[in-house]
Amino acid sequence: MKRFRRIYYEARTLFSDVTRARPDTFGYSMAFRAKMAGFEIMYRETIEKVKTLETAAREENSENKVAFTRTTTALDEAIAFFEAYLNSFYSLLQIIAKFTPLFYEKSKEEIPERYFGDQVDFFVKNSEFDPDFSSYLAERLTWYKTLRNNRHAITHRLSAFLGFKEDGRVAFIDYPKREKFDWLGKKEVREIEEYLNQSFNDLFDFLEFYARHFRKRVPESERTKAILRSVLQENTEQ
Repeated sequence: MKRFRRIYYEARTLFSDVTRARPDTFGYSMAFRAKMAGFEIMYRETIEKVKTLETAAREENSENKVAFTRTTTALDEAIAFFEAYLNSFYSLLQIIAKFTPLFYEKSKEEIPERYFGDQVDFFVKNSEFDPDFSSYLAERLTWYKTLRNNRHAITHRLSAFLGFKEDGRVAFIDYPKREKFDWLGKKEVREIEEYLNQSFNDLFDFLEFYARHFRKRVPESERTKAILRSVLQENTEQ
């Protein structure tokens, strides 16, 4: 977790330094802190609920239960928290998107601000705008498609669907983008704990690149330097 803490503070102090120059972004800076906390909480809680579901199903199955009461309750809770995780992740990205145009002061009006996905499309299609950032988005953001498709599906059309693999691990249906979902047709299935761990790491990989890329455009304040020194020292001592 040392790496995650360092990356978090690199991003948070970047946004704080932007806010010092642009007080009107104070709300976005506060929202980033709150939404990062929510994202991490939902990650931990969803993993815990998934483990509880696997345990309940295994135990009730071994007891030859007719009514899997604990399993049903655990399933409902796992679905609720998984949906909350997807929404917290998606919402966090929308807040990050609010800052991105501010790093291009001379041409910020050209960059979509409302949705993170629109920004990704813009930079990929206009790679000359910022070649390094565009290249990263084109090559390293394949995880966003899974997040977006599932978040949109569970928000607008469906609910998350969890089931069990042969080994008893919980998996979820990976919904397609816009096509009408066919419950009787072929389905893409992914193990949920593996997805949660990978997507959590994917977010921090992106944040690390983002913070370091745009820090080149924003000088570090003395407060930022002090905070990052403190974080680095804590990580070294632990």
